[in-house]
Amino acid sequence: MKNKNNLNVNSVEVVSIDFDPNIIEVENKSKRTIQKEKYENDLLNIEIKRNEKEQKIIITRSWFKRLWMNLMLSCFLKVSIKKVKINHFFYLRHVKRVKNKTLKMSGDVWYKRIWTNVSGYTFLFIMLIVMLFPFYWMIITSFKDYSEIDSGVKETLWPKHWTLTAYKDMFTYLDSNNQTKSIPFYRFFTNSLFIALMSTGFSLIVSVIAGFAIYNWRTKFNYVFMIIMFSIMMVPGEALILGRYWIAVKMQWKNNLLALVVPFIGNVFTIYLMSNAFYGLNRDLKRAAKIDGLSSFQYFVKIALPAVSATILTSFIISFIESWNSVLWPITIMDQDSNWRTIPMMLYALMNLTGDVNPEIFKAQDPINVKMAASIMAILPMIIVFIVFNKWIINGLTKRDVGGSSKG
Repeated sequence: MKNKNNLNVNSVEVVSIDFDPNIIEVENKSKRTIQKEKYENDLLNIEIKRNEKEQKIIITRSWFKRLWMNLMLSCFLKVSIKKVKINHFFYLRHVKRVKNKTLKMSGDVWYKRIWTNVSGYTFLFIMLIVMLFPFYWMIITSFKDYSEIDSGVKETLWPKHWTLTAYKDMFTYLDSNNQTKSIPFYRFFTNSLFIALMSTGFSLIVSVIAGFAIYNWRTKFNYVFMIIMFSIMMVPGEALILGRYWIAVKMQWKNNLLALVVPFIGNVFTIYLMSNAFYGLNRDLKRAAKIDGLSSFQYFVKIALPAVSATILTSFIISFIESWNSVLWPITIMDQDSNWRTIPMMLYALMNLTGDVNPEIFKAQDPINVKMAASIMAILPMIIVFIVFNKWIINGLTKRDVGGSSKG
């Protein structure tokens, strides 16, 4: 009997089963989990391609080619993200529904969100009106006739008769030959443009070199130097005018072009901005450059400068606007009959203008419309510069060009 049982046991055929854990794992995954993974993978692929394209842009030497590649990168990102949203429409709709349901359960109902949005946008709208109203008033006043700006006439928010008389009289007064202290308007403009470009160019050279020196040659005195820089930034510029004036007079720069250019070369803020941009570079870039046999100067020219191009452009714009808008220093160091007078000096002279100066041109005791017209002509170039380069200014102040840790 015992042998018979053993025979039956031995006669049982053992069948081996191949076990694949991946199949069980896929089966256990829900439909939403799979959709989420596909969505995240698509976003990851876009990010990888974006990084590859940005690296190619950094190492490209041609400025025009970099501009074209940046444009293509923007188009690629917009098209790719739009395509991902279309392909994963149902998953994103599900995520939105879950989010709304969660907000509702937490007490964040729709009418509370509406009240928050309405109150927030109302506050922003009021602040927008407060900030834009002076510009609006300046514009409409410049188009008013002399009969609408007399002292006994009630001010209106809209001109009764639109006219360019104020602009015409402003140019006539500045271009008139009988004004011995006057120079043409285009001369004011070219003076401001030339001085701003000169001072900004030299300031940018000094700022870039100084910022790279602070980043590259690190010593125990760097911390002390940064404290000194911040301390200088805390001092208002008006407090330094007396010292600047004394130095300029001793160097015989009064009524000289150098007096309007040299004081703006050492801009502490742009030096700090450039040093911070260089500190944002990945230290591995410098190590790789040394391995490839590049010197510090070659690394500075071929790698560091292209990497911080956005910050360089931002520093240029900030320095240019600061030099263009400078009024206190020019009227201090320049006489009213100087040939190097700038547009802010022209505004300063016109602000004290009355109808008694030239009654043949100005038909009002206080030609406020002429003053507003001159103000618009003065700020118009800076408004255009800000509108065109607004994106680059924000990126240069908030975004580092090449990510990664600067330690190492």
